Amino acid sequence: MSQETAIPRLADVAKNAISVAADLPVQALLALFQGNPELLMVPIADGGVFLGSVSRKGLLNLLSRQFALDLYARKPVAALLDDLGGKKIIFPPELDINEAAVGLLSLDPTLQTDAFPIVTNGHCVGVVAVSDLMMAVAEQQRGLLEALDRLSSRIREEVARGVKIQQDLLPPPLYHFRGITVGAGIATCSEIGGDFFDYFSVDENVLGLLIADVSGHGVQAGMVTTAAKASLHTLISLGVTTPSGLLAGMNNAILATARQTLLMTCLIASIDLSAGTISIANAGHNFPFVLREGAEETEMLDTTAGFPLGFERDAQFPEICTRFSPGDLLFMYTDGIVESIDASGEEFGYQRLLELLARGREFPPHLLHGSLLAGVAAFTGTEILDDDVTTLVARFDRI
Repeated sequence: MSQETAIPRLADVAKNAISVAADLPVQALLALFQGNPELLMVPIADGGVFLGSVSRKGLLNLLSRQFALDLYARKPVAALLDDLGGKKIIFPPELDINEAAVGLLSLDPTLQTDAFPIVTNGHCVGVVAVSDLMMAVAEQQRGLLEALDRLSSRIREEVARGVKIQQDLLPPPLYHFRGITVGAGIATCSEIGGDFFDYFSVDENVLGLLIADVSGHGVQAGMVTTAAKASLHTLISLGVTTPSGLLAGMNNAILATARQTLLMTCLIASIDLSAGTISIANAGHNFPFVLREGAEETEMLDTTAGFPLGFERDAQFPEICTRFSPGDLLFMYTDGIVESIDASGEEFGYQRLLELLARGREFPPHLLHGSLLAGVAAFTGTEILDDDVTTLVARFDRI
């Protein structure tokens, strides 16, 4: 393979490892993490031989338990390796980034991992941040598509792998969180789309939901969605869990990635089952709807929307809060559905969307997406989309 199309290896995207000795006190390791906010993982070594690693998230979660700091403070860090447990993800430095991304997703489909060590001959030679890996994969996708006409079938195979990686970044279309049933779907108008959705648990009572739409399609849009996904989970691992805080952090990450060439609208909702509420922050996205139990009219949550992500640095995104009770249904979507047009140029619009929602509110949430697409196709007279269409539904069945 030529230098132009060579796939980067993990060694190319790794940062230098800051290894510590196995007998270092845990309190000293905690101070090391506190003094370096960008440090996600520290390898543990004995005489230069790699024993394992401790992540920032794992250590802080462990020490947040009652009396844990007093119990562990003077213990050697080697004691953490068994107590932290969890998945042990280690790759060799010569592994290419696409194979590493596929391997990572097979071991950790929800991308709870922030970073992993690369090890050769019993020695840790670097640490790879998952966000850096995903950005490298996105850059590789762009290079592959630009070389598509020149390298034909071989590059097309690599593009297919890139598409699969992006698809694998999406969570399953059906998800259950205590009394909440979540259903989602995405239909793209190009090989690599600019829409994405995600959901994540904050604690046993709080579920986060996200839907986003990049201004554009193809490889560059795919790069931005990959950066957004990576930054979202990095922020959560650092303790940022409010919709407004997550949007603020993602905004700076996307601004650094796209440099204002592409923007992303984004909506994040946080459902708190213990309080019976939804908190929402909006970055220029379509307003969501709530279909309330026993109510005939659908309620639009016309929040105060901030600028799209990637527009300006350090933007702020206000939150609103509303009740969410058993029997209620939250509907989030991208503009591709309401802006679909028929042969005469008429838009599908909000009224037709609300009519389909009213008829389909009793459908299982993961089947509503297909029903809405069928309604759009019946209106436009074609199943070919001019824009990506993504929907996300959360129904409160019970506690």
